[in-house]
Amino acid sequence: MKAPLTATLLLLRHSLAKNADPPYDSLEHVQPHATANSIFGTLDSLMLRADERIPLPKAKLCGGEKEEEEPERVLKGRFIHITDFHPDPHYITGGSFDSGCHRTAGEDLVDESLRMSSGFGSSNTISQYTNVTGVDIDNKKDKKDEGAGKWGSGLSDCDSPMSLVNLTFDWLQKEWANEVDFVVWTGDNARHDIDREMPRTPKEIYELNRMMTGKMRQAFGEDVVIVPSIAHNILQPGPNAVTNEFSNIWSDFIPSEEYHIFQRGAYYSSEVIPDRLAVISLNTIYWYDSNKAVDGCKDGSDEPGALEFDWLEVQLDSFRERGMQVWLTGHVPPHMGSYFDNCYLRYGELALRYQDTIVGHLYGHQNVDHFFFIDVEELESTTGFAGKAAKATVFDQRKKSFGRNTDTALQQALYKDFGDMPKVDKMKLEDYTVINVSPSVIPTYLPGIRVYNYNVTGLKLDEDGFTGSDMSSQTVLPSAQKRKTGHRHKKKKKKKDDCSKPEHEDQPHCKFRRKERHFSPESPSRANTLFTPLGYTQFYLPEVDEQTHSPPKWIIEYATYSPEGLLRGGRNGTDGDVQGRQPVPWHLLPGYHEFIEREEAAAQETPESSDNRTLKGHDKDDEDPYTRFKAGLRKITPYHMEDLTIPSYAHFAKKLTSQKRLWKRFASAM
Repeated sequence: MKAPLTATLLLLRHSLAKNADPPYDSLEHVQPHATANSIFGTLDSLMLRADERIPLPKAKLCGGEKEEEEPERVLKGRFIHITDFHPDPHYITGGSFDSGCHRTAGEDLVDESLRMSSGFGSSNTISQYTNVTGVDIDNKKDKKDEGAGKWGSGLSDCDSPMSLVNLTFDWLQKEWANEVDFVVWTGDNARHDIDREMPRTPKEIYELNRMMTGKMRQAFGEDVVIVPSIAHNILQPGPNAVTNEFSNIWSDFIPSEEYHIFQRGAYYSSEVIPDRLAVISLNTIYWYDSNKAVDGCKDGSDEPGALEFDWLEVQLDSFRERGMQVWLTGHVPPHMGSYFDNCYLRYGELALRYQDTIVGHLYGHQNVDHFFFIDVEELESTTGFAGKAAKATVFDQRKKSFGRNTDTALQQALYKDFGDMPKVDKMKLEDYTVINVSPSVIPTYLPGIRVYNYNVTGLKLDEDGFTGSDMSSQTVLPSAQKRKTGHRHKKKKKKKDDCSKPEHEDQPHCKFRRKERHFSPESPSRANTLFTPLGYTQFYLPEVDEQTHSPPKWIIEYATYSPEGLLRGGRNGTDGDVQGRQPVPWHLLPGYHEFIEREEAAAQETPESSDNRTLKGHDKDDEDPYTRFKAGLRKITPYHMEDLTIPSYAHFAKKLTSQKRLWKRFASAM
């Protein structure tokens, strides 16, 4: 006989399982805990490998309840970076672009019944593939006549329809709920305020963020750590009504010990692998020079941006002393010209000063897939930079070519920056850090989501906590005391600015003179070791702009690995596990299902039939099924990066500027 609690949970699971999925066009206010996945996600983990597990947080108990042992989650060596959903419950298929896809041409206001049926307030009034305007979209030919598409409208000012939001979460839940360790979620979770006839209210912002929080928890269950970042919603320092509201909305995600910090400034840290790996979620709006409510990051000031950097420095120092690694994440990336100059300088200074602790930087906001470097030379030239506005427009202007970004000022700026870098063997790598910017879900261009793979080799749990199978300095940096510190500026090639003058106090050579730098060629940001990011696979929706009833499918756009690297781990994900887990489950790779069919057909052949066999229309001289499958991965693996360390990115940047064909491929994916 089952225990009463188990029997109750099974009944609840059966009841929840009978609930139909919400229609793709509906906006559901999902309760984060009321899902079968969130309650039972941990049961499946008990059947996985016994090694490389991490303990889940202890459940909160009421009264005299006895504490039960929590199950452990197996590390997958993967995490997701997702950004800029911009859900819009008012979006209607066939809506005009001038109205933000809220009204059909000629309408002054959206009919209330259409707004309700599009999801904001009703979830059962339309079927899964119903077009709310009643237009037969499959018979339409001219996009200009069609208006807003069913799944999104590229190169318009329109935000994401609920159909796109819902199909994305369905895919995340189906393919990734049990396949990643944590999720980095860098905003933006409300529609843009661009429609004068339908102004966005604070209440709507809260409701949209609450809805997106529920969907995120429903998709990934209780086991996966989710680390959201604030976007454009908190302009002034807290505590205030906005920080209070978001601390309630994200109460599931913000660690209890970080709650008071978040209420003050909407930033916090989360240990995604306890005592080993943390993600710091930053409020970049305090540093964003478009925010007129703040005034930069001058040292010693009470400006919220300066106070946030003071907090960040303490966090980095603390994590370093504990021998941990850290990801820095946020909404607006630290491009020169996007931050206040002194905020940009302070970010770059901390990024370089704690290079042995910061494993990487992840951002969103710009909707354009790219990476760039912050380096000492650029930081030294920032003070008094006269071309700030012009530089900012390179990254802020809207590009008008759908698909991916083509022939833009951003491409030209990156090409010049990469070309101006010295040869890798002449670079002082301690003077560089790499910033990654992910494409967005909103179909400004083609929607994109990244799945990162990172090194978890040898990470095991014993009675004393986490250990590594090889704790030598080649595998993990065991203590802060053994890490190399130093200064780049041993020999001055040119006269430096006078650090005694206030206008120069934020320059790197002045900062580094007062506070030591921490870097090591053996740190995870510089060499392939524990927690080093090994690569990422980018998924996209190439058919999002098509006028079809059937939902478009998320498929692989490209991966940073070689074909061999993408197949690491073998078919079951753990074969030959030297550097980490399988980057992507094989069934998501192009050609996998054909490979299985060919393999099964080949296995059924007899010696007599093999002489004159025809396998799916191919003759006997064809390669074996696995070789054909592997060869088919070449189209999505153009870069062949060994990993995502700083030296690998430096080699890649120089390679891009020396190989025109490769640069063209890179630019086409932006």
